[in-house]
Amino acid sequence: MIIPLLFWTLLILCCGYAALLGGREGRMMAALIVIAVILTVPAQNMQQDWGAGMNVPVFLVDLALMIGLYLLAMHSRRYWPLWVAGFHLITMTTHLATLAAPTYAVKVYFGLATFWAVPELLIIAFGVELDRRAGIRDHELDPPRRAE
Repeated sequence: MIIPLLFWTLLILCCGYAALLGGREGRMMAALIVIAVILTVPAQNMQQDWGAGMNVPVFLVDLALMIGLYLLAMHSRRYWPLWVAGFHLITMTTHLATLAAPTYAVKVYFGLATFWAVPELLIIAFGVELDRRAGIRDHELDPPRRAE
């Protein structure tokens, strides 16, 4: 019971910080993560048996999140969204590993599929803080417009 409570607390703190002070990337990243976490709850209930191979509903939520993180990282001039996408790619690899090894240990699969959410949240808060310390604003990163 304590681990879910700690996760939800970390989610609220990190995503709240990013949404309030993170600029466009922070708000978008916070929205992606929060939506994915909320969708993961019913997805886990659809297939509660993590020992039956890949948990397809959770995989689909993670796949949608991976696409969103990838698009955000590719359109950002900051580095921290790329780190978040990279950590989430490890989660995706864990899901795909169950296809290669269907007898994957259930606790290992569940642990690895959920572990990387914590570094993702910490990188979001850390990246937003680094941007704030550097005084970076969204409009400062936009390319200069040519006079027509």
